[in-house]
Amino acid sequence: MKKSLIVFLFIFSLFGFTHGQKQDYIVFTAYQGFFSRIYVLNMDGSVHTFHEYENYRWQDMTVIDNEVYVAEAFMPGIYKVDIFTGDLTLIMHDFWLYYFYGLAWDGTYFYVKEWSMNRYDINGVNHGSASFSGTVLGATFHDDYYWMLGNENVIKCYDFSSWPTLVEVPGNNFTPPSSHCRGLWHDGEYFWTAESIESQLGKIYKFDLQGQVVQEWWAPAFRGWGAVTVSYGPVMLPGDANCDGVVDVLDVITIVNYIMGLNPEPFCFENADVNQDNTINLLDVIEVINIISGKRFAF
Repeated sequence: MKKSLIVFLFIFSLFGFTHGQKQDYIVFTAYQGFFSRIYVLNMDGSVHTFHEYENYRWQDMTVIDNEVYVAEAFMPGIYKVDIFTGDLTLIMHDFWLYYFYGLAWDGTYFYVKEWSMNRYDINGVNHGSASFSGTVLGATFHDDYYWMLGNENVIKCYDFSSWPTLVEVPGNNFTPPSSHCRGLWHDGEYFWTAESIESQLGKIYKFDLQGQVVQEWWAPAFRGWGAVTVSYGPVMLPGDANCDGVVDVLDVITIVNYIMGLNPEPFCFENADVNQDNTINLLDVIEVINIISGKRFAF
């Protein structure tokens, strides 16, 4: 029995599941007819996962506390989306309006334009409207200004501080990277947008205040709309019992030692309790082995 365990542990010591300290993702929306997709891309542009929705038309996005919010055009509304499960949380619907394209967040309110500029709080409560001309195809806030991408191939800047009086700041206006750009978001340093081209792949752009492209990626689908980024770190890594950021055979040994009362140090109880039943036992050892062998994902 002891010999078998040694052989088993040696085999699994050749493998391990490594968890990086931080992972960034690009989130991208695209629609084709009555179908929409929300893509989650790795930073090299490869597809991490995607979620498909029937009878939704996802448009612009924004990010609040590292969570993605998206505007829906068919039945005008705002949703929060779990980018890994695809689950949606409705923030608001406004059936009196026709289409939502642009979605911007100023730290207190969402701003969406149809007929007039409308604003809603994080709970979906309406906080008034203001007269605003022009079609908004993407919008974001940066440096306390509202930046809007319209259908004139210009990104325009507005001062909303005297709401409901909205004042254009034309000296800040500039040209986007492409006339096909849709959606607009600012990450604190750069703007992001995506091309929407019929039956042809466009690009996702990261660019500065002069419209100069800093980085670009080919989009995974045509008729794209928005692009944002989010970051996820290893707050908890199931299976990483010894807290070293890697799930490997050492974690199996650590859990076995804990079960045997040997009090291993360091020991991360939350990570070791893989099945989350508040008990460390043989079932958790099996779950860690499944993670190492690829039968179960740690993240």
